[in-house]
Order: sequence, then C-alpha cells, then structure tokens
Amino acid sequence: MTTVPAWKAVGLLSEDGATESREEDTSDFFAWGGMLVRTRKSRHKRTITVTCLEDNLTVFGLVNPGSTVTTTGGVNTRAVRVPTREKMAFVLELTDGNVTRRRHIPTAEVTEVGEVTLSDSELTAYALTITIYPDADGLLFYDIDNDPQGATS
Repeated sequence: MTTVPAWKAVGLLSEDGATESREEDTSDFFAWGGMLVRTRKSRHKRTITVTCLEDNLTVFGLVNPGSTVTTTGGVNTRAVRVPTREKMAFVLELTDGNVTRRRHIPTAEVTEVGEVTLSDSELTAYALTITIYPDADGLLFYDIDNDPQGATS
C-alpha cells in the first residue's frame, strides 16, 4: 500500500462515518429556441464531515486551533482561545476485513465545528466540517487501498 505521511489519530469516529459534500456553481447557456448548448461549472468546493467521539489532545487541537494545554501536578488546564486558521493534511482510514482504504487529503482545514453537548447523560462528540483545498494542479486528495478488486492490470 502506498504510504501516507505520519498522522495523529483523532480516535473513534461515529458510526455514521464520513460524509463528503460537493458544491459548485453552474450556468446554463441556451440557443435560440431554448436548446441547451453548454453548461459552465465554476467554484468547485469539496468538504468532508466527521463526528469525533473522543476528547483527546488531537481533537482538542482541531476544535480549538491556537489553544494550549498544560499539565501541572496531574491537573490539565486548557486555555481556549479564539480559533486561528490552520491548514494541515488529513487521513481517513476505513478497514473492511483485509481491505484498508485511506483518503489522504494533503491540504485542508476544519472550517466548522458543530454544537457540542456537555452532559452527564450523553457522549460528548465533536462534529467537524473539513474543507479541502486543491493544489496548483487541481488535485484534491488521493484514495489509496489494497483491494485486489480495484487493481489495474
């Protein structure tokens, strides 16, 4: 399997998995008489939404970029600041039996954090929307797997 850069695990994601969304503007052009002759597409945007089920330091950094954690005498203090913008690489991994699939996103950032419930009776979860940025050649991400069904000859 092609290697991807080392990453820090966010831990378990919700059973809903990841949701990929696409947005783009389209303009239709018609000839006299109403015949469609062209559709122009522009402003392509791709996002992935995941829900993190763990409250570890990696998730804390994604939810609160620019904030810090210090530990003194076994007590952790999280200094939460107004979020900064922080582009980074992301890797999503899915295992199905012997098949492992990874989506390596070279450049993206968390652009939205959903509401967080703080409760004794519910699991604290963090819904993150990750906006994917293309490189200069328009590449958004790599899908990498070891599935023999998808091998080329």
